[in-house]
Amino acid sequence: MLKEVLKKDEIAAMKARDKARVSVLRLVNSEIKAYEVNNREDIPDENVIKIIEKGIKQTKEALEYAVQANDEEKIAEGKFALEVLTPYLPKQLTEEEVNAMLKEIITNGNYTAKDMGKIMKEIMPMVNGKFDRSKINPMVKQILG
Repeated sequence: MLKEVLKKDEIAAMKARDKARVSVLRLVNSEIKAYEVNNREDIPDENVIKIIEKGIKQTKEALEYAVQANDEEKIAEGKFALEVLTPYLPKQLTEEEVNAMLKEIITNGNYTAKDMGKIMKEIMPMVNGKFDRSKINPMVKQILG
C-alpha cells in the first residue's frame, strides 16, 4: 500500500536527517491519519493519491504566489515539495493519450455537446490520479467543437 511506502520514506528521511523531506512527507502522512480517524477505516490507495494530488495542487498555487512575490526561499521550498511528492503518483498520461481516450468515448457513446456530464463521468475514473482533471473539460469542448 502507498500509505506504508510514504511512512517508511518519512522514517528513512528522519534517519538521514533530511528535515525538508521529513516535513513534506509528515504533512501528507498527517492528512492520511486524519482521513483514517475521521472515516474509521484504512485509507485506500485511491484516496492517498487524492491527498497527494491535493498537496501538489496547493504547492503549485503557493509557488505561483511566491514567484509573483519574488520570494526565492518559498520558490525553492515549493519546487522541492513537488520533487518529493510527484514520484508517488501513478505514471502520468500525456494529453495525446487522454485526447485519444476522449475521442473513443465520444465516438462509441455517440455523444454530443449536450452529453458533457456523461462524457466526464466516463473519463474521470480512467484518468484519476494520472492526469490533471482541470484540463479535461476544455479538451472535451475542443473535441466536440
